[in-house]
Amino acid sequence: MSNEDDKLLDHEYDGIQELNNPLPGWWLATFYGTIIFAVAYYIYYTFMGGPDSDARLAEKLAAIDAVKQEAVAAAPADEDIDVKALIADPAKMEVGKKHFVAVCAACHGQNAEGIIGPNLTDKYWIHSKGDAQGIINAIRLGFPEKGMPPWDAVVPRADQPALAAYVISLQGSNPANAKEPQGDLVE
Repeated sequence: MSNEDDKLLDHEYDGIQELNNPLPGWWLATFYGTIIFAVAYYIYYTFMGGPDSDARLAEKLAAIDAVKQEAVAAAPADEDIDVKALIADPAKMEVGKKHFVAVCAACHGQNAEGIIGPNLTDKYWIHSKGDAQGIINAIRLGFPEKGMPPWDAVVPRADQPALAAYVISLQGSNPANAKEPQGDLVE
């Protein structure tokens, strides 16, 4: 009797006999190792207080918020922005409009009426007070959690005051199909 005859089982189907070939040891060790790992993982995260996804997400969002706050604090103040002078300068308004159409109009609408993003023509503001510095900070840092990316790398720093002044110039324009007010009323 050969070694192969020892492996034959009593099963036969369509003339095919089944052999009893055990799995390789390395495969069984891997299989049993994954079972042990799964049990240990479950016990650690369920009963021993392992950090859950929500806690790790909250930590990472807090770190991002801290970096954002540092960036706002470290950003040079553009206090010498004379919004009235920028609005009175047609060349600056053209630069601001060019950047608005290229960067902002996709979400805020061609007339800033608000599509995905909020309406920029009313007196309601979500992230700033509607002043030039607040708008520039919004351009520079964005609001990724709300879907607005930072545009600091796209809109040159020298053109950001013109873009902010252009947005301010749209206040009260009451475009058609304007989105409902969002945020806090700023007088």
